[in-house]
Order: sequence, then structure tokens, then C-alpha cells
Amino acid sequence: MKHFKDCLKHKAFDPTKSRGRRNIYPDDDSVYFDCIEPFRLCTHKILNSKARRRGDDKTQVLCDPENPHIRTRSRHTNEVVSLSTKIAEITGLNPSLCEAIAQGHDIGHAPYGHMTENFITRVTGKNFKHDTFGVVVAQYIERKGWGMNLSYEVLKGISVHSRGSSELSVGNDLPLEFDVVMFSDKIAYTFSDVNDAIRCGHFKEIDFPKEVLELGKNQRERTFACLKALIAESAESGKISFSKSEVSQKFLSIRNWMYENYYRKVNWSVQKAILAETYEFLSHDAFFEGCDPAIVLALMTDRELNELGNIFLRGRRPGSEDIRNFSIAEIIPFIRGKNINFTDPDLNW
Repeated sequence: MKHFKDCLKHKAFDPTKSRGRRNIYPDDDSVYFDCIEPFRLCTHKILNSKARRRGDDKTQVLCDPENPHIRTRSRHTNEVVSLSTKIAEITGLNPSLCEAIAQGHDIGHAPYGHMTENFITRVTGKNFKHDTFGVVVAQYIERKGWGMNLSYEVLKGISVHSRGSSELSVGNDLPLEFDVVMFSDKIAYTFSDVNDAIRCGHFKEIDFPKEVLELGKNQRERTFACLKALIAESAESGKISFSKSEVSQKFLSIRNWMYENYYRKVNWSVQKAILAETYEFLSHDAFFEGCDPAIVLALMTDRELNELGNIFLRGRRPGSEDIRNFSIAEIIPFIRGKNINFTDPDLNW
């Protein structure tokens, strides 16, 4: 097998070929720090964003975990950054682009995870996708509505990182770094979720399919097995690939099992009731006039929804005093009256 860097020679994305940023602001970071590689600068922008901070308090799979070892969106993101930059370094691709996409890949997630995506889709009749909404947040909600002004390739990478729950596919016409983040995301959350499911008592290790233990006795070994297989397979094909090896097939079996036996069977009955009450509140309370309730809901955190849930449980209607310390209270003035389309990443530039 040839050295993988030789296989991908000249295919790492060149930052000088970037489409650049949508806007030129005199006080933008890219003006002050133009000596910094553009994708590295995007990483700094995302790390300092409010959306990234809210990820500390948003569900990965399990809502409002008391154990700090259980993943939140933010903790999951850190793991994706770690995996994607490792792969990029080994394969000779662009680690700065991978890191920036990985840092921002989940900033569009709603509280309570994918269940809220489904709720918003149902009540609005519009398909809410966190990957698309992440780009909307980055362009039209962050920095008091001015946006983070990220590079086109980072925004595009965020918009395509989620390929659904079926067999993984790659984008033949996209930079290879996009697929690095996509596979890193899947590998990271699959084995982390196995870990957290055991930690919270939903399953014992023997309950999982045999492929889990066949790939390793712990999360680190399972992840390493997948990384080795992905790199070897990619070296043979000259592109990022993880679908032909025995390890990739075992990984796919585990992932499918998790969707059928875990993700779709978590009891969300309490959270669903809170979502329904909250959406009605956001739709009719005067404080949110001129705001799309679906967007406001998606920007909230688990803690904020849980606090509203406690108010609803006591039979009281929330008031402005109840939300004055919520993160959305400082965002509302900058989205009120704006026609923000959460289904359109608006990347035609």
C-alpha cells in the first residue's frame, strides 16, 4: 500500500482557492488578523460564538445529564474535532479546514436533540435540519444579526456534514475534508453513545450486537480500529472512503442497531409536552412578536426549556421576568422583524 499522502498528493484543499467571505467589514477579524490562515480564523470565530457556547447545554442523546462525563453537543463536538484533525494530519489534507467545519458542525442543533428537529418540522410543515440551520445561525443570527462572516468552504462543510441515518455516502465533487468531518462525526457519536448508554443504565455491554466487542473492548479501541480501516481504505481508493472494509461493515451494523434500538426508543414524552407548551407560548406572547417561534425554539437550551417546563407544571403562564436571563432574551432584538428562512443555507455566492 502506498503512503496515503502520496495517494492524495495535490488534493488537500488550498486555502488560497477559497471563495472567501461573503462580506468585507472594516472591523471584521479577517481584516485585523489577515496574517492568520483563513480557516484557522474561522475556528477562532466559531469558538467565540454564542451558538458554540450554547452547545454546553444542549442534548447529544440524553437530556440534561447530571454526570459531566455524558456527552452534550459541545463535548461531542470536541471529539469530532479531535478525530477529524487526526485524519487530516495523517492523510495530508487540510487540518485547519477540518477543524473549522468540525467546530461549527452542530451549532444549528435545537435543544433536546433530533426530537425537536422532528417537532419543528411537524408544526411548521417545513423541513428543519440542524446542518442547514447551523449555516443560517452563522450568517444571520450570530453577532447581533451581522453573522460570523465565515469562509464559504466552512459554511458549505457545515451544511453537508450530516448524511442521514442510512448507509453513508460521500460527495464526489466536494473537498475531501468535508468527508473527513462527516465520517469523524459518525464514528465519534456512535461509540460515545454506546458508552453513555451503558453509563446511564439503558444497556449492558452484552446487550449490544457482537460487532461492538469485535471492534474493541472500549471506546478508544473501537474508534482506533475504525480510523485505521478508514485510512487504509482511503489510501487504496485515493479518496476518503469507509464502506468496503470488514471494519466499516461492522461499524455500519452497530450504527443501524443504535438507530433501531436506542435513538428511536428513548422516552421523550415529558420533553414533547414541554415543546408543545413552549411553542404555543413563543407563538402568542407579546415579547416574541415579530419572531419566528420555530427559530426562537431552536436557539433555546435544554435548561431554558426545562425551566419553562417547571413553570407549566405549576399551572402558571411564563412572563418576561421568567426569561430575562435566558440566552434568547438577548437574541430576540436582532431577529425580530427579520424574514429568516431556516430551510435555506443561502450559499449561492
